[in-house]
Amino acid sequence: RSAGGDAGITVMLVILGVLMFIPMYFSVMTSLKPLDELWIFPPKFYVINPTFKNYSDLFKLMSTSWVPFSRYIFNTVLITVAGTFGNLCLGSLAAYALSKIPFPGRKGIFQMIVLSLMFVSTVTGIANFITFSFLGLVDNLLAIILPACCSTLGLYLMKQFMDSSVSNEALESARLDGAGEFRVFWSIAMPMVKPAWL
Repeated sequence: RSAGGDAGITVMLVILGVLMFIPMYFSVMTSLKPLDELWIFPPKFYVINPTFKNYSDLFKLMSTSWVPFSRYIFNTVLITVAGTFGNLCLGSLAAYALSKIPFPGRKGIFQMIVLSLMFVSTVTGIANFITFSFLGLVDNLLAIILPACCSTLGLYLMKQFMDSSVSNEALESARLDGAGEFRVFWSIAMPMVKPAWL
């Protein structure tokens, strides 16, 4: 490593960061444009006469809607928090079992998990609908929360972290001291993979 190499990497990261920030900047600027500026071609990256009228119009429109805007926000927060928490709990338990508990067939199960990463939610949508319809969960928030809890991406990432960060010796010493398997998981393995929680 050299100062020139670090400077080059920093410059490259700043350029890439600016490129990735441009769509967000353009979206915010577009939201502040009055209607006559929205249709200017070619579109401008700045606002001539900024206005917050679009936001007030949005809230007025949503207040006359059949479903209040606050319900959309509540649903989003609930689904995000419950899905993330459920995925963290289920994914970390399964990852611990696949990574640190030897049992027959675990490599095959992990290969199926890796294979499942190739399928996007659009592909599995019909199968999910049929399943949740059979369970009577259509028109229920659980129909969105449960697939988020069972996402294999979180499990995959957690297993990879446990493979590289959690030493088998630390787990074995905890077992020799009399800790049960769940205690070993919760007190030894989980603190070692805190970055994977995020």
